[in-house]
Amino acid sequence: MATVRQKIVTAARWGIANEPQIHYGEIRPIPLARTLPLTTDCAGFVTVCYFLGGAPDPNGLDYSGEGWTGTLLRHLEHIRRDDARRGDLVVWGGYPGRHVAILLELGEDPLLCSHGQERGPLEIRFSDECRYQPARVTWLRGLS
Repeated sequence: MATVRQKIVTAARWGIANEPQIHYGEIRPIPLARTLPLTTDCAGFVTVCYFLGGAPDPNGLDYSGEGWTGTLLRHLEHIRRDDARRGDLVVWGGYPGRHVAILLELGEDPLLCSHGQERGPLEIRFSDECRYQPARVTWLRGLS
């Protein structure tokens, strides 16, 4: 039986597989469904993946349809990179944050799911995403 973390990663991979039908836009309320086409931003996509995975709202807003990178930074536990697990989050930029991605695979150069532009969501290595983002990185524990 798949764990909630596995279901979050599966939802992110569903997004990657359906990238041509998923568009970038700061839409609120966040569309909480597996319905295509889908338009959302990075924090919205993270929230959709957590919703589809059966996890609590990572924004701490009981899936009200609201939330953004800043609510993720305020609500979730900040952790060390070495403590991160699949399904946890990576945020670039100090508060209120500039971009957030989901951790798909661990390792020296973790694999992420990123939806920060029209082309996405996509798989990208942490080192590659860092080339496009601010130097400050925060790792967030998505689930206890």
